[in-house]
Amino acid sequence: MNGFFPHLRNAVLALAVAMTGPAHATLLAQAPSVPAYIHTIAADCNAIGRSVASSAGGQLRKAVAVDQGGRTVCIITYTVPSKDGKPPRRVQTTVNAG
Repeated sequence: MNGFFPHLRNAVLALAVAMTGPAHATLLAQAPSVPAYIHTIAADCNAIGRSVASSAGGQLRKAVAVDQGGRTVCIITYTVPSKDGKPPRRVQTTVNAG
């Protein structure tokens, strides 16, 4: 009899998990979507950041879209190689998003 109860417990647990699966899927299906313009601005900031960094001879590290005073701007962070073997300099600049 000792060998039967662990199997029964596992079967009940598996059944309970299987029954809650569709509920979780429904919750995930109803999650709010991100508006398309958010993706567009983020993509624009990334492209702008790559352009700014390459024109300064550096590498893009981060590009973030931020709302400042009712207008969307990109905060661009990039690194520029230093002279004399020193570590690269970190530069942060703000530009209009598009």
